[in-house]
Amino acid sequence: MPNAPRRPGSEQPAPGNDGPAAVDPLAYNWLVALGMMTIGAIAGMLFLHYRNPPQIGPAVSLGAFAGVFLLAAAIERVLEPLVHFQLLGAEPASATTPAETHTLWTIRMARCLGLAAALAMLACGYFGFGVLHAFGDNGSPRYVDVIITGLGIGALTKPWHDLIRGLERWAHPTR
Repeated sequence: MPNAPRRPGSEQPAPGNDGPAAVDPLAYNWLVALGMMTIGAIAGMLFLHYRNPPQIGPAVSLGAFAGVFLLAAAIERVLEPLVHFQLLGAEPASATTPAETHTLWTIRMARCLGLAAALAMLACGYFGFGVLHAFGDNGSPRYVDVIITGLGIGALTKPWHDLIRGLERWAHPTR
């Protein structure tokens, strides 16, 4: 019935937030890190496909570890100025609460891991380096080897950085 009286409250919108929902900063930054890793993996696989570097045979000594540590050290040195100039997130020491300190630290860690893994996958694809093939596993595709090696080297940069920083502090103690 079009002429029937309506209740006054039926046309009132439900109370609520009309704006967009807030995005969790930690989840957002982990997705950004995953995006960086994806771009690095795709670019590394394209390097591997079009450059077609020679395959690395099984290692007879610890030579495979030398490439891993060399790449980890190089990427750690690339990330150091980016962290120093706070391009990968704010300094956690600038936070006012412990929760904010943890959030800033996690954001920086996610961004550093994403960029380190992306750079490692680029380098592994360019040079054709993969730890699976270096240790004699020829059953896996080289593209998978680039991704696995890049993730491993990207995850290795933080412990490597901590080791270098500890050695620097040991060699040059503050007075």
